[in-house]
Amino acid sequence: MGIESLSIELDNSDGIYFPGQEVSGVVHISNLSSKILKGIYLECQGYAKFCFNELSSETYYSSEETYLDLKIPLITNEERERFELVSGIHQFPFSFILPTKIPSSFQTEMLAKFGYGHVRYSIKVVLKRSSRQINSETCRIPFTGVLKPSWKQNYEYVISFTVRTIVDLNAIPKAAMPTQSIKAKPVFRWLCCRSGLITVKVYLHRTGYVAGETILLHADVDNQSQTTLLGSTVSLIESVDFHTHNKSKTYERVLFEQKRRGSEFLDALQVFPIVVPSVTPSYLQFCEIIDISYKVEFRLVDSEALASKLVVPLDILIGNVPLRQQMNPTYNSVAETYQ
Repeated sequence: MGIESLSIELDNSDGIYFPGQEVSGVVHISNLSSKILKGIYLECQGYAKFCFNELSSETYYSSEETYLDLKIPLITNEERERFELVSGIHQFPFSFILPTKIPSSFQTEMLAKFGYGHVRYSIKVVLKRSSRQINSETCRIPFTGVLKPSWKQNYEYVISFTVRTIVDLNAIPKAAMPTQSIKAKPVFRWLCCRSGLITVKVYLHRTGYVAGETILLHADVDNQSQTTLLGSTVSLIESVDFHTHNKSKTYERVLFEQKRRGSEFLDALQVFPIVVPSVTPSYLQFCEIIDISYKVEFRLVDSEALASKLVVPLDILIGNVPLRQQMNPTYNSVAETYQ
């Protein structure tokens, strides 16, 4: 019999850490019989990586950054090529310090044809077998269960952990500032006859938010045309930019969407509440190849008179330390800003 079980237990049970924090835990090994090994060590890694292709071609673009690359010996035998791990239950404590300037963990949800992108951190324990003929290909244990490696393979077990880089909105001046945008569009009938102007004002009382807070998006539609509008849609959108030395690509996904239908919804100032989900903060600080931004978007539903959509976006910031003493304004107080 070989290794019965192999696992890594972190002292921090939720597996969430901040840059500069100590990561500590215990490696658990259970073997029913003695095992001859060459060494036991940890590989601690953190990196960003992405790959995408242009749909119009077969050219692929990729890039990678490394933030953490440690090899920590738990048992080594420098005098001899091998040692005996006697049968029983073994525990090997470990600890290491995360660098102070590393990005938050991040995972995209991309279409298969687009590619992938992520920032990942992991700890892998390796029980290196003593045979000089060990194949370079190793066998990884799933996050749960026991590895039963075939001959000439190392024993490995991998877990991931999460890094959360602090993004304090109080340190970003524009986070507390209001923001608004105004767009107008002439409406034509019969291709040449102008029937009037549609103007949309969109307003936020501040720019910065954290997960769990409610964004109050205020939209005022002034329809001076003869067109009957069908309704409106509000969205919260995440934009991810991937950068190589000669190519960039943007991937967007909708985090939230709310639709209102019927012209009665467009007769007065509208207020759209949007609860901020748990997402990676803006910028993805300390990552040079991936950038993250967020925006809310108000758009009028297409009608026959509109040659194209009337879309009004507003950029926002998402952090993980909230603004101090922030209160959402009432409906009436915001309405007064337009009077």
